[in-house]
Amino acid sequence: MEHSILLAFTLLATAGPASDLRAVLERTPADSLVAPLRAFEGGHGRGREAGDAALLLGKLHFARGEYRAAADDFTRAAARLEPSLKPEARYWEGLACLGVPDLDQARAALEEVDRAGGGRQAGARLALALIWERSGKPERARGLLESLAANDPGESGAAALERLAALEEAQGHPESAARTRERLLRQYPRSPEASRESAVPRIPVPAPRQMVAVQIGAFLDRVRAERLAEAAIRAGFPEVEVVRRGNGPAALFSVVLGRYADAAAARRDGDRAAAALGVTWQAIRRP
Repeated sequence: MEHSILLAFTLLATAGPASDLRAVLERTPADSLVAPLRAFEGGHGRGREAGDAALLLGKLHFARGEYRAAADDFTRAAARLEPSLKPEARYWEGLACLGVPDLDQARAALEEVDRAGGGRQAGARLALALIWERSGKPERARGLLESLAANDPGESGAAALERLAALEEAQGHPESAARTRERLLRQYPRSPEASRESAVPRIPVPAPRQMVAVQIGAFLDRVRAERLAEAAIRAGFPEVEVVRRGNGPAALFSVVLGRYADAAAARRDGDRAAAALGVTWQAIRRP
């Protein structure tokens, strides 16, 4: 019987011709693996095979969207695997925590992967940039994306360039954003990111006439974004909107105020929001 889960062995790098873990996978259907893997892990102490089982268990939970359980599995795997394999577990731990969301734990795990270098570094930097953006620090996000794009981003290149262009445009640098998009289309013409960029008609608009909004928060949790929006309405801000960007666990919910002719005109309400709501703010471009 062929089990699709055997494909995961290329990721787990399980060694040894008589692997007990391989035997578990060969005799168990993929949709029934959780309990056998948990039992296998519990019966193998802190050895390498227990770490492999925890890593695979985490990937099963991750595929189901069970991000908290997956994060716990990857944390156990990282504690049991040898140093050369630890970045793999920490990388997946970071992605799972991003889906929870637990941005602090995600950042700690991914920064460790970034410091270790290796094949997961580019993906870790891309995820870290997303975390900094969601934490209201777009400049740090942009710096990471620029460093990623300046080197060899590998399969993360298209996503990094797409996100970098969006940040550059949001921060009022349309010419840089246009160059980044041109690079995306030139280097990754068959990527989904390039297809999305090609599908969006872009009409050059002089920067001083571009409408501006005030962003006072960005959250993974829509409920938190809506609570802040309600607080802004109670504080007397007349035009408040929760804007969704992205899909799935990577979706970001931004709370934006108003519509202004330029950043200078937005500053008054931005400063008032900071005083009334205890938030930080930034001017962003708005159609």
